[in-house]
Amino acid sequence: MESESSGATTAANWYPDPLGHHEYRYWVGTAWTENVSDAGQVAVDPLEAAAERPVAPVAPAPAVVQASSPAKPASHRTRKFAIAAVVLVVVAVAGFGGCSVLGKSTAARNAASSSIVAARAAMTAAAPAVEPGSPELTESQKGVSELEEATALLAQGSLFNAAPYAQAKAKADAAKLVAQAITARVTSAAAEAAAASPEDAVDLYFALAAKYPRTPQGQDAITKAANALVDNLNGTDLDNLDAVKDFCDTCPGDVPGAVYDAAAKAIKSIADGSVDAQAAVVSSNKSWVKKIRGKGVNFTISSTSAGDTSDLTHVLGTLDTVHGTDYRSAVTLLRDSSKLGQACGKIASSPVRRKGTVSYFSRTQVNKISKLSSQMSSKISKARGQLQDL
Repeated sequence: MESESSGATTAANWYPDPLGHHEYRYWVGTAWTENVSDAGQVAVDPLEAAAERPVAPVAPAPAVVQASSPAKPASHRTRKFAIAAVVLVVVAVAGFGGCSVLGKSTAARNAASSSIVAARAAMTAAAPAVEPGSPELTESQKGVSELEEATALLAQGSLFNAAPYAQAKAKADAAKLVAQAITARVTSAAAEAAAASPEDAVDLYFALAAKYPRTPQGQDAITKAANALVDNLNGTDLDNLDAVKDFCDTCPGDVPGAVYDAAAKAIKSIADGSVDAQAAVVSSNKSWVKKIRGKGVNFTISSTSAGDTSDLTHVLGTLDTVHGTDYRSAVTLLRDSSKLGQACGKIASSPVRRKGTVSYFSRTQVNKISKLSSQMSSKISKARGQLQDL
């Protein structure tokens, strides 16, 4: 391009400001621009402020701006891009710190939410162990209060205020610990009963069933107590029956069938033994009566004992029914038959006369033995039939 004075071409560059207002002004090759520079700082000074239009710089010796001076001034669009870039850099730098803060807040909120969920689950698990008037009820109410506060605090927190989240987590964790302590107490009681001796296990299981009846451990306790009882029945039939009766009298719930099975087994064993023993008495006495009737001579009188009768009476004082079956009638027949056998024993102790080791009985006594034996036979037969249903 040509200068305004000589027509020569002057390259675009920074040249001393022809107006003298600044150190340098930028020449674009055909005209001066509004871009000026002082001490390396670029600014704008419109040419219209000049009194007259300056001439072009003289080539070829332009006054080039030092390296420390600004490079070629940016266009309007370039300046916009530069400003936008600066803004993006600022936002990015702030974003790194902001993301860190927001990330920590989100993590705190999630942790609090998880703790609240865990606390609710723990309280739900412990709820069956909470009975009216129990210490667990007071503890549970405390846990509920802590959980309600945790829920309220969770709602108060925000991405820019994470403090309530931390408080909510602490409250929820406290509520969870309360619930877990209640559940642990039930578990501990069940473990204690399981590890106890058979004699103590039944009472411990009963206490567990009575104190925590709605828990799985409490609901299983009676069944486990029954198993402990049945496994420990190793005495006489009468002793076993007494143990069963004590179980039934103190059981805090419905008595399991296994216990009644044990009772039926003991009763049937006692009754069957009584039937056999009394049948032998009847058979012996009838045999002797048949041989000596009308002769009034010596014979051996068999009888039952007071102990036999007492045992049968004791059985009648235990359980009224077993699995809905009334065994009282059969045992009553055997008890009454045993009393008849005892009457035979009284006759045996009073013979009409004795000669050495031989005892002689009157015809009346022999006839009495015959009658008593027949009565015993009838009762034993009825009892045997009824025992078939036990």
